[in-house]
Amino acid sequence: MSVAERYDQIIKVEPRIKILGILKDGNMDLNVKNSNEDLDDNAAKLSFLQTHHIIEIGKRFSNELGKLEYIAFEYDKLKLFDLPAKEEIITFAITKDVDDEEIVKTISDHVLESERGKASEEEKIYKESSSSDLWQNYMLNYIGFMKEFAISSIQNNERILMSFWKKFNK
Repeated sequence: MSVAERYDQIIKVEPRIKILGILKDGNMDLNVKNSNEDLDDNAAKLSFLQTHHIIEIGKRFSNELGKLEYIAFEYDKLKLFDLPAKEEIITFAITKDVDDEEIVKTISDHVLESERGKASEEEKIYKESSSSDLWQNYMLNYIGFMKEFAISSIQNNERILMSFWKKFNK
């Protein structure tokens, strides 16, 4: 699902969001809502670039302090939130008049609901594919294993022969 689609879903739940960014696999996708406020896209992107590093730093203290729930920055015009989800970080900005706890709960509840829906779809697909032909899945896994084993064996033999010829040529 693209950030624009996620943005449309989240904006229906919480229309006060001005900027939404999703960081997944090291890539940040950003969507800025058309608003009356003068928001510089480059400044917003620069602000979002710090997200991953700050979340990682915060997670380092999780053993002592507990699970990191969210990080909030308050600027003159907006509040910026970083909300870690399972495999992604959701970053969003809202006006300063919004209650922090309320907005974080709304967004995190929405993210959890969409993750549950995605997980149930994946389980359904897995059950359909695994129950349809177990023997075929078993054989495909076995062939994949044998292929990896053969490649590893060839690479190992090649290293042994190269080592032998280097010592022999001395």
